[in-house]
Amino acid sequence: MGTGQTLLTIGAIMLLGTVILTVNRSLNDTSTVLLNSNIGLEEVSLATSVIEEAEGKPFDQHTMNDPLTSSATDSLTPVNSLGQENNDPTDLDDFDDYNGLNNAGLTTTDTVNGNLYFVKTQVCYVDPANPTVASSVPTWSKRIDVTVWNANPNGTVNGDVVKMHSIYSYWHF
Repeated sequence: MGTGQTLLTIGAIMLLGTVILTVNRSLNDTSTVLLNSNIGLEEVSLATSVIEEAEGKPFDQHTMNDPLTSSATDSLTPVNSLGQENNDPTDLDDFDDYNGLNNAGLTTTDTVNGNLYFVKTQVCYVDPANPTVASSVPTWSKRIDVTVWNANPNGTVNGDVVKMHSIYSYWHF
């Protein structure tokens, strides 16, 4: 084999190595994007599940048994008392019980990659005319804010933090 053939062989091996490295890098980037997309979808799904579960509960502790007796907002739970009545995270019997749930019974483990999802919820009264601002007095509308994030077993946040909001109103006649 001559010098020219040796140089061509070395060049071909270098070109093949470059192609292999480029393909490996592309596959790794694709895997990272797919993993982050999967994490994001799971976070959105978990946040949506919490919101739907909360909205399936009665509006307030005082409207739960006899909705016809609550005709004034002063009969609703006071603003500073929103949350669980008995500090039992498994006893979620009305919408505002979801206020202040921070990993209490809502932390789940992702079986695909072993990461943890953390859920933080906050419920507040809002004025229907301006639902982005919390009201300092009870109203017929409440907003739930759900924040979900993914963390590695060592506690570092992995990916984006998902924040979702929903307004839940009580209609009385």
